[in-house]
Amino acid sequence: MQPQTGTARQEATLKEKSLRVLETLVPGTPANNISFAFAVPGLLDPDAAQAALDLLVRRYQILRTVFDEADGELRKRLLETVRVMVETDEYDPQDVSATLDAYAARPFPVDGSPLLRLGLFRGPQGDIVCLVVHHLVFDTVSTSIFVEEFTQAYEALRAGAAVPGALLVPVPATPEVAPRDTSLDYWRAQVRDVDSDALNLWCGRPDLAQPTLTGGQLSRLLSAQAREGIRRLEKRLRAPEAVIMLAAYGLLLARHGAGLAVPLADEPARPADLVIGTPVNVRPPDAPRAIGYHINTVPLRFQVDLEREFADLVARARGVFFEALARADVPVDHLLPEVSRVGGGWRTTLFRHMFNYVPAGGLQPFDLDGMRATPIGVENGASKFDLEFFILSTAEAVRVRAVYYAEVLDRDEVELMLERYDALLVALADDDGTAMGELDVFAPRDRAAIDAANDTAAPVELATVLEAVAVRVAAGPDLVACRDDERTVTRGQLWHAAERTRAALAGHGVSAGDVVALAAPRGPELAAAVLGVWLAGAAYLPLDPDHPAARIAYQLADAQARAVLVAPGVSLPDVPVLPMVACTDEAAVPRQAVLPAAAECAYLIYTSGSTGRPKGTRISHRSLGNLVQYFAGQLDAGPDDATLWLTTFAFDISALELFLPLVTGGRLVPAPDETRTDGAALAALVQRHGVTILQATPTSWRLIVDDLAGTLGGRRVLCGGEPLPAPLAARLAGTGCRLWNVYGPTETTIWSTSGEIGTPAPEVVDIGRPIANTEIFVADPYGRALPIGLRGELCIAGDGVALGYHERPELNARRFGDHPEYGRFYRTGDVARWRIDGTLEVLGRGDRQIKLRGNRIELSEVEAVLADHPEVKAASVVVAGDPGADGILVAFLESAAGPDLAEHAWRLAAERLPRSWMPQDVVVMDALPSNVNGKVDTLALTRLAQQGRVRGDVTAPASQEPADETIRLLLTLWRELLERADVTPDTHFFVSGGHSLLAAQLVQRIEGATGVRLKLADVFVNPSPAELAALLRGKK
Repeated sequence: MQPQTGTARQEATLKEKSLRVLETLVPGTPANNISFAFAVPGLLDPDAAQAALDLLVRRYQILRTVFDEADGELRKRLLETVRVMVETDEYDPQDVSATLDAYAARPFPVDGSPLLRLGLFRGPQGDIVCLVVHHLVFDTVSTSIFVEEFTQAYEALRAGAAVPGALLVPVPATPEVAPRDTSLDYWRAQVRDVDSDALNLWCGRPDLAQPTLTGGQLSRLLSAQAREGIRRLEKRLRAPEAVIMLAAYGLLLARHGAGLAVPLADEPARPADLVIGTPVNVRPPDAPRAIGYHINTVPLRFQVDLEREFADLVARARGVFFEALARADVPVDHLLPEVSRVGGGWRTTLFRHMFNYVPAGGLQPFDLDGMRATPIGVENGASKFDLEFFILSTAEAVRVRAVYYAEVLDRDEVELMLERYDALLVALADDDGTAMGELDVFAPRDRAAIDAANDTAAPVELATVLEAVAVRVAAGPDLVACRDDERTVTRGQLWHAAERTRAALAGHGVSAGDVVALAAPRGPELAAAVLGVWLAGAAYLPLDPDHPAARIAYQLADAQARAVLVAPGVSLPDVPVLPMVACTDEAAVPRQAVLPAAAECAYLIYTSGSTGRPKGTRISHRSLGNLVQYFAGQLDAGPDDATLWLTTFAFDISALELFLPLVTGGRLVPAPDETRTDGAALAALVQRHGVTILQATPTSWRLIVDDLAGTLGGRRVLCGGEPLPAPLAARLAGTGCRLWNVYGPTETTIWSTSGEIGTPAPEVVDIGRPIANTEIFVADPYGRALPIGLRGELCIAGDGVALGYHERPELNARRFGDHPEYGRFYRTGDVARWRIDGTLEVLGRGDRQIKLRGNRIELSEVEAVLADHPEVKAASVVVAGDPGADGILVAFLESAAGPDLAEHAWRLAAERLPRSWMPQDVVVMDALPSNVNGKVDTLALTRLAQQGRVRGDVTAPASQEPADETIRLLLTLWRELLERADVTPDTHFFVSGGHSLLAAQLVQRIEGATGVRLKLADVFVNPSPAELAALLRGKK
């Protein structure tokens, strides 16, 4: 290139400056490069090609217009003369696309150099010409003009003939037309109140803070059925093809979440508020063949009311489309200041998606000097928008070319969107007035993968767990049912205790349909008590004796428990109880008895509630039997297996550990409480008893996996109850065990999905597929099933769905529903998506319910309890840190009472909340921060909470160490575990960052240092070094 002197520099227009902005944000991006290429089956004359290029550069002033920058301002000027040299190179027939794409992706320096280049690539199959031009001086309409005139000039020069006179006429740069005031007023009204946050799709990823503009592209030839559908829609709706395909694109985007705001409770469905960009040719009537940047992108805003039929959308789209054509003199860059920018991102606030209708299919094959020239697609590897559909339509075919931003959308996601677009066009043509929200947007691949995953129907051979256990007992009453370090209990002995339990309950007036509460450590007596409750026709209610007395009292009253069975040493304050029957040497075999029906309630279990009180879930015998039978097969569990009973009985997953060995004829191995956090002790127990099946939450596995690493090889391991981090999955799978990641809420009977994890473990851990007789769908905010890749609420149907919440009709109506395809289902509140292989990925909670160290916690329930304190005006609880690792609950209280309120409020919560739900830090403030909507600003509180954790690691104030040796020891342990130096004898362990797992470590360290074994409950009752020291002195 040989730039020469030219006219004086002048300031670039706003439209031109806007193009340059992206190159400033992403230096070296080719996002503004426009390219095209064609191949001929022979050799071209390089001299004639150079001469033809010279002629066109001389003819068009815009091709001699160059840009540079000074003091941050973009300037332009016209060069009087310039020569752009044809670049000659060779290509490999096996690598043509890569060669051309690399040529097209080479950025232009904005330094006063010409903004075009032409390459002549030579190879054994003929020559290829590739032209690359910067968008500042070119657009896609310019392509056909350039090719036509290049062909005429080349052929004349090649033949030694005179160049057509029209090609010798200079063409001045066509100036940009100033926007009309009426057009500006129209567009300002159009874009007013656009919610740019709502434009994102339910698929893909959040954009990077620093954009790359890395793009990808896919192309799909529409099916014959889709093309025929378009023709039928044109006739029926009396709309041109461009409008039909624009409306269908809008519907596709809306069904993928664009423009759809999540409805509030009991709020009717709202139309999707869409904004789609589209380029419009704004060449003036007197210069229809002007080469240059003569495209204005305009924002098409229209509503997609999914409760109406497609004809309504076509009418809206047609009106907006033709209005836009009439007012296309306003480039979108003039409208950006009219829309509030959310988040300070780089992209336009008006739209994320583009629609580009290219009549006649763009550049078509043509003749060049006696050879047939065939256009070749060339990509510059960049994208300015999340997704752009180019509709290339000819009489013979319609091709959709999708260009996408690869940092946001994956290739598979875009490929499926193209397939759904085709399927949607077919469905629309066959539609007889169905609401658009009811139309099937699934592509055949969506349907095949999801249907295959949900093909789970299987016969349930055991009607109830009790019946299956009875069969095992009758077949081998002398075989071992339960074994721990202290004793061995046979099946017959277990059944004898169950029979005695039934008799005791009957004597107490318990009958079919009643609820019996159970409070005992894991062991044979508890197992026998469960069987005895069932023999009495009742359902059991598991209690944790370590829960606050007020919570236990609430559960017993709410459940209307007819009786409470407790083990020796277990006390429940102010509750009349019956002693649990002990397992003795006496044995029995099942006799003819009336067994509970499969549809009756097997157990009632309480979990967190959003109103400040727990909610009870009723699970049927059929649901429990289906679960146990599935995992018996999945784990290949049999009489030779020993299953560890590790989980606390009040956590529903404990039921699988209890019933799996009793049903399959294996051995039940109860584990002491301390093994849940002491990996060495658990490893020794596993080896002593030959345990082959283990289950725990990710939090528990994280604490113990290192000590068990040499023990798990060859064993079967379940991990569930909270998200399984990929590093932990890799650590567990690397031990040589067979590992399953399992998922399910209490309301669908423990586990609803299961997926085996191999080695190497995946970077993103899925939750597998539905278990037997279970179907899953991912729903949009209005309950419509979503296809692969779209985020929505995970809903579970099938045999595992609970009977419902106990005495909570309003909650039942909200959380349980009936689906026309899947039947009765439960809304989990978890955000999930189907993956292309038919597995499911859970992405987090859709409400304020969280999982912290394996415990499901409703933050609003914790807040409701704290707000009950008379001096607390308002309470907000947030998580600081990683919920699956070091996360803690931090409570913020609005009160004028001062910092002393923190401990009083904590003690109130300790009386009513499970220990795992207790805030580890309590902050009292005059007023809670609020956002612009007048709601508590939880994001601001989360930042404060995290900063508070950092500030906690400060230097302790100068003070004299206490003389008491025990207090000094505890101060050291407090500082180490809480990772803070500002600890005094009165520092409250749980208000200063401690939680139940840290308290368990504290108990172990105290035992190691003093030889005194404390209970976890002792730390909760005596949470300061001074109080705990007094207790220790009394025990020595």
